[in-house]
Amino acid sequence: MKLKYALLPLLLIIVFSTQPHSAVRAQTSAPSVKGNWSGSLKIATTQLRLVLRISEQSDGRLTAYLDSIDQPDANNLTVDTITFQKNTLHFEMTALTVVFDGTLNQDGSEITGTFIQAGNSFPLIFRKEGMAKSRSPVRRGQVQLTPCDNPSLTSDALCGTYEVYEDRAQRSGRKIALNIILLPATGKASPDPLFYLAGGPGAAATSYAGETFLTRLRRNRDIVLVDQRGTGKSNPLVCALTGTQSDMRGFFGEVFPPDKVRACRVELEKVANLKLYTTSIAMDDLDEVRAGLGYERINVYGGSYGSTAALVYLRQHPDRVRSLAVFGVAPPDAKIPLTFARGVQDAVNILFADCQAEAACHAAYPDVAAEFKIIMALFDKGPVQVTTTNIYTRQEQQITLSRDAFVDSIRVMLYVPNAAAALPALIHLGAKGNLGALIGTAFQVVSQIDSRINRGMQFSVICAEDVPFITEDEVKRTSENSFYGDARVRPTVRACAEWPKGTVSPSFLDPVKAEAPVLMISGRLDPVTPPWVSEKALKALPRARMVTIPNGTHTSYECVENLVAEFIDNGKPEGLDTSCVNAIKRPPFTILQQ
Repeated sequence: MKLKYALLPLLLIIVFSTQPHSAVRAQTSAPSVKGNWSGSLKIATTQLRLVLRISEQSDGRLTAYLDSIDQPDANNLTVDTITFQKNTLHFEMTALTVVFDGTLNQDGSEITGTFIQAGNSFPLIFRKEGMAKSRSPVRRGQVQLTPCDNPSLTSDALCGTYEVYEDRAQRSGRKIALNIILLPATGKASPDPLFYLAGGPGAAATSYAGETFLTRLRRNRDIVLVDQRGTGKSNPLVCALTGTQSDMRGFFGEVFPPDKVRACRVELEKVANLKLYTTSIAMDDLDEVRAGLGYERINVYGGSYGSTAALVYLRQHPDRVRSLAVFGVAPPDAKIPLTFARGVQDAVNILFADCQAEAACHAAYPDVAAEFKIIMALFDKGPVQVTTTNIYTRQEQQITLSRDAFVDSIRVMLYVPNAAAALPALIHLGAKGNLGALIGTAFQVVSQIDSRINRGMQFSVICAEDVPFITEDEVKRTSENSFYGDARVRPTVRACAEWPKGTVSPSFLDPVKAEAPVLMISGRLDPVTPPWVSEKALKALPRARMVTIPNGTHTSYECVENLVAEFIDNGKPEGLDTSCVNAIKRPPFTILQQ
């Protein structure tokens, strides 16, 4: 059998061909974009260097060719359509389903935009060859920054560090150089910047600096990205608990093996006091960076755990917050991962119901829920042996698949709309004896998300702020009537038994109360932070508004980013036109073709 659609186009590797192309259609003259433009396209862990060669014809039309330097036989590829109007470059390559839209900067040296192929979007910056970059340092407040030497960032991006004491209370001993990237406003800057906080816990904020969602957000204000202590380049707390891209076995065995957690703790204690990497301490770091950069008030935006951090910052520094936006809301009282059992079960129930409501999916998989039970029954006698293909090495591997790891991979696949849309097809194959297709696809998602997380920092946060407040009765009660059960919470509790526990106030779980305007956005299909998780938080914030995305998961959307940008520009949640959330739909379900 073959699939009518690719199982999961997350790891799309662009293969260019030298097929004949149609003639270039109507063009607009643009002398300012003539010449050679170099760019680097990042797709998962792959970097593809591109050169766009633009010429102007005698009649004023533009023509262009694209070279993909790192792929064989991929030079002199004809661009079918290219236009430059109102400072925006647009080109298309029909046979390759490629579309690019980008904006030329003020000095004509860079075109920043989005490269789309087959519906998959990637940020891409083209730089004009032969134009030298400024390397002069820039001072913001008390902090000296220098232009970042990073091909994925615009040339005006500024990099630097700000030192804080690891032990903020004692103000002595080890210091942490917090890693900072500042993206200056592309237009006239408002005095209040936007601080973006990353999820996880354990992800680095600066790893998002090249993402397209920040483009609109920086039109009117600076964007500040600070790697939270324990992440990125801010004394990262890295634990090697899982597999690697070349060996996927570690992703599907025991979750958080205690011996590996213990070994990681011993190593990290040589470079960090693991009790001092909590959210509360980190948000005081963030406020010190704010003051150091010379900002009086800021806007804060965070997703997933970033929403937790944002709300903690609001509680500790309410006078410094102009507005706060949170997506995939996990307030301090969420007790992660206690919410997972109900959230995953609800998301799967809706997925199966939606499949049955779609004619093609129902015809192909008339009882996907029963097929899922067939797979779950495989684990009744213990771990299952599965042979699958490693997407990175293209080699087959045999793995020992534990039940906990399997159901957790389902959770992670539910984050990603394309992956969730493939689940009925993958479950159907698994029930027929080919569980490897599901695991191979899950590996793409799980490994990419895992690569962003500093697990040591994650343990320092969760073991201080969540696990101590989780009771045995809650574990049993929340795990009932859910196939996911306690698959994540018990391994997390076991891991925390091996980890130093930081000091957290007993009131940490109390709802945050503040007068700042707050926009909260959650997806109904989100398996970990659906809207019900933040009901108490919403009630405690008098100027908060909740927006629910009927078909939203634990990932963001262009609609969401536009709402956040409008909210921050206006500084209030009232008057927002949120109708775009109703236009967000699931991708078509993957249908197996006989």
